[in-house]
Formats: sequence, structure tokens, C-alpha cells
Amino acid sequence: RWSPAMLGGDGGVQWPSLRKCKYKMPQAQSSRPGTPCLPPAKKWPYRENTAWRTKLGERILKAVSPVVTEEHCKGWILYGDQTWCKKAFKDKFPDPLGLSFGIEERDMYSEYLSNNFKVPTRLFDCFQNPAQSPPMSGKAPNATGPCRGGNHCYETPYQSFRVCLGPDKTSIHGRSYNTLANELKGRGPLSTHVKIDVEGSEWTVLENLLASDTDQMKIRTLDMEIHFGYRAISEAAYDDLPEEDRILRQIKIIEGLKRKFYCTGTTLETYRQGWWPEKDCTHQQCHEPVVHTSGGFSPQMFAVSYVNKAIVGEVPGGGEEAAPAPAQAAAEEEEAPAAPGGEGEEEDEEQSPAPPPPPPPPPPPKRKKAPAPAPAPRSP
Repeated sequence: RWSPAMLGGDGGVQWPSLRKCKYKMPQAQSSRPGTPCLPPAKKWPYRENTAWRTKLGERILKAVSPVVTEEHCKGWILYGDQTWCKKAFKDKFPDPLGLSFGIEERDMYSEYLSNNFKVPTRLFDCFQNPAQSPPMSGKAPNATGPCRGGNHCYETPYQSFRVCLGPDKTSIHGRSYNTLANELKGRGPLSTHVKIDVEGSEWTVLENLLASDTDQMKIRTLDMEIHFGYRAISEAAYDDLPEEDRILRQIKIIEGLKRKFYCTGTTLETYRQGWWPEKDCTHQQCHEPVVHTSGGFSPQMFAVSYVNKAIVGEVPGGGEEAAPAPAQAAAEEEEAPAAPGGEGEEEDEEQSPAPPPPPPPPPPPKRKKAPAPAPAPRSP
């Protein structure tokens, strides 16, 4: 079922995941910059090996392999699921704002923006029970002074809204949804940091973003957790597509971001370092994931970070089109108020000295989406 000869690539072209590599930051359990090192499994771990799942998995890897370097960015800021380009935070700019979609009990993203860069934030989540979330209930300290001790706290003002992110402003099963375009109305060029972690509801949101150069130019940094093959209620219009076509659509959307943004990092390498197929799938008994690399690792869900190209400037191999000047992007803005809401050898990864980082967590049960077809992870 599996042999090294199967790792030869497609049509004589080597798969991206087969490059020889080492973990450059084996101790870091955060998102990491650079092309992810994803060593192949020593034995094929799954019952099946479907060609299109491999091709799409490798295409995902290529789409999120950064070309921007530490030198281009004047350094990195690595924090949790984010690989931030320092240039995005060094220069002062008017009216900064962070939009964070998908909060759960605590949102370290918005706290970090507030307490380290003095950026006001808006938080959005229609599933999280406010009684279990100090920021969603408004009980977290809100611009009352310095934050000490590691508890929920914001040094700059924050607002929270029981609203989810979706492709339309609507109500679904009694929950309110609003669009990214509505939340970006009135924002200036390169003024807004955006985080999206909405359990599969991101795809049409991103597709609509790609259709607006103006809205793309408002976003300074974009951080997301992306989910291939998930079925979210707000994406129900695409449920009848064949699985391959549905995932291909999602990949094309991610590829489209490269026109205006540079990818700065992902959690793929971190997740690979915590994947142990030799222990978990010793007899090829594991179900094949919806997408995987030629070596077996699945990039079905991971965090990815972007910076607007206008921040960094031209980078060789950085995409098809340079970003327009901010003034040009601002020209068509309509006046409207904002709506509220490694080093482990690839040949012997078991010798990595790092404690294995946790693998991608399953979707939290609070998210109401229909499960993806087997073998995709399911959530209530």
C-alpha cells in the first residue's frame, strides 16, 4: 500500500513536503515562520491512500509556505497561533483597531494587542456563554490601568458583541451573524488587525474579502485558524458539492490571499512535531483524513498568519501583484459607521528533544455545525 516510490511527486515534480528539512525551532510551541518542515511518516499510517487527497494536501502546503523572511519583516513576534511581522507594529498609525472573531472563554489575541501594542479591540462570538467569559460579559478590566498577574485584563478599551462572523448579516437558529465588510466600514487603510477563528465559517467571508481590494487594504495583519472539509451552518450553501470540489474551492480562496498578503507563518510544523503515527497508527488502522501530504501528515486544520504586502514591500517570489498605495485604496471608501457587532531530523523525528506540542484540538462543542463526512472530525 505504501513505499518510498509513492513519494515521487506528481508528474515527476517533487511534492513540497518532501524537501529535506530539520525543525528550526523545535522548542517553540507557537506558530513558526518559514516553510514548514513536515517529515513523512516511516510507515503509511492509514487504511487508504487517495490520490486527490494527497494533491490537495500538498497544494495547501504550497499556498501557506512563506516567502517573506525575518529580514523583510525586521524581526518576528511569535505568540500562540500568531507569527507577526514586526514591521506591522513598529510604525504608529492613526486609529488602530483589532477585530477578533471567535472568542471562547478567553481571547489571548485581543489581550496581547491591547496590553503590548495599546490597540483597542472588538470581540465577536454568538456561541460563547457570557457567564463563562469575562470579556464577553464585560467583566474583564477595561482600560482601568496596567494589567498584572495574568488574569483577564485589557489596558485599552474593548467592546464585546454576541455576534458571529458570516457571509451575510442575518440570524441563524436565533444567533446573529454579521459580515466582515460591515465591520470594516469606515476603517482607514492598513488600520485594522483581524483574527478569524470561526470553525469553518470563514470560507465565504474570505471569498467576499478577496472581491474587495478596498477591504483588503484596510487589513494590516490577518490571523486565522482555517478548517478544510468542515461543515458550518453559515456555509450550508456548499454542502451539496462533492467533497473534493468543496475542499478545492477552499484552497483556491487561500491561494487568492497571496495577491495582497504575505503569509508569515503557520502552526503546521508545530503540529507535525506532535504527530506520532508510528505510535498511534502502528498497523495502518487509522482513517485517512480529508487531506494529507504525500508523507501522511494532515493539514486539515491549522493557524496561519498574514501581513499586508504594503507593509513589507516587494519580496521576490511573493505573488502576482503588489499592493496598491493606501491612498488609492481609501479613495473608494464609502462613509458609513462600523456595525457593532525544527531541530528534529526528518529521518528520525522521534529523537527531537522538544516535548511534543499538542496536536490540533478538535472543534469545541459550542460551535453548532454539521459534522464533515467521515473521515473528517465531527463536532456536535
